[in-house]
Amino acid sequence: MTLRIKVLLVALTASASGCTSTAPIYVEPPAPILIRPETTVLILKSLRASERQRLRVFLDRTSSGRRDALHLLIWGSSRLSAEVVHQARQMGIDTDNIHLLDQHDGGAVQVEATVYHARPPACPSYSGPLLSDKSFEEPLGCSTRRNLAAMVNDPRDLIDNKAVKPSDGERAAIPVATYRTFGAGKGQ
Repeated sequence: MTLRIKVLLVALTASASGCTSTAPIYVEPPAPILIRPETTVLILKSLRASERQRLRVFLDRTSSGRRDALHLLIWGSSRLSAEVVHQARQMGIDTDNIHLLDQHDGGAVQVEATVYHARPPACPSYSGPLLSDKSFEEPLGCSTRRNLAAMVNDPRDLIDNKAVKPSDGERAAIPVATYRTFGAGKGQ
């Protein structure tokens, strides 16, 4: 019986050694997703009804219907800034996307609205014969990156997402350890 196992191991080792190759494999780096900010500035001297309407139209046009992706930097008069923040919140712009800078009394207020656009890579076509696995993986990976760039709310998250904090690995492993000890107790 042990002779049969030894022969099997020798046969497996010999067949596996023929499948390995020491030749280097070149893998093309994936095409990057480029992120481009688009910034527009509005200066308001007061917030009468006409100026308030001008602000609302400015925010609506700048966001292009994506108010959740609009980021505001507001500086100038603290009274006017508070009114701009109030109008922006009423329009559905998230509080985390509104930042106040250099507040003072009197004068005008400057509103800088930024929307980030992800420019996905141009993907090669699937057309033509699929000669190897690589010819399929390249367009598939590219199309995945292209779809991700189209779906993401804030393209800056593709570079570095500060909203997600690092987690504790030991705490995450507690359910696995509990499951293993629960299963070990049943078998005894």
